[in-house]
Amino acid sequence: MPGTHPTPSADSWRDSLAQAFGEVVGRPLASFPDVPYGACYTGNFLAESEVDGEPAWVDRAAPAGAEPVRPDHLLLTPPGDRDETVLVFDASRSLFTVVADAFPTGLAEHLPALGPAHGDLLSGAELGRLAERHGVDLAAEGVPGRAWRVWEARIASGDSLLDALRAATGLHAAAGPDEVPAGPGDAADEVEEEAHERVAAVRDDALRAYLAAFRDPESHDLALSLHAMADAETDDGLVIQREGAADQYEVTVRRAHG
Repeated sequence: MPGTHPTPSADSWRDSLAQAFGEVVGRPLASFPDVPYGACYTGNFLAESEVDGEPAWVDRAAPAGAEPVRPDHLLLTPPGDRDETVLVFDASRSLFTVVADAFPTGLAEHLPALGPAHGDLLSGAELGRLAERHGVDLAAEGVPGRAWRVWEARIASGDSLLDALRAATGLHAAAGPDEVPAGPGDAADEVEEEAHERVAAVRDDALRAYLAAFRDPESHDLALSLHAMADAETDDGLVIQREGAADQYEVTVRRAHG
């Protein structure tokens, strides 16, 4: 019920979140390197839903990071849940696959010379700057659909590890315990008791109940990737990964690119 908790100060609420997420990832957040982190959405569902080619990713101010992207089909939990959370993305920090010979003459010739920092991938910011330099509207109907595709969609957040973890769990806007949802959609009804036990040390009641779903490796909707967690023990760039809708997409928190 709203109003059942005193409104916490911003600092005390961040402390509560940091303590809670430390239990979720298995170590205190202060023990991670003080570098930028991000939360990213990847997987087959990007292509299967055709969200990876929606013009909003490259339209107007989105590649510069001045306008967020809100695709209807990318959710924190699968469609049909009671409490669907529509994810908001930062196109400038998302990574795109590009096909040089599918771009208009002029821009295509300069793609190889750009020297992408991510192999065959370009960030939205890099792609946007190149298109602007050559006066190409990447969202126009005349640009072939295969010229670019979103490969890794960056969920909009600040650069801190706490910000990235909040974005990856739909808690980016919660300013206190009264704003924490009862559970992440229908998935909360299926959380195994072991998952609740894994977050038993979370001090805040609302956070403890909500975040249990993000520690359940058996969920069909929000499965914690045990393989990724094992990798995180030796790779300090990887923090946590969840697999959604029976492995159709992944939400990963890791050290930011670049």
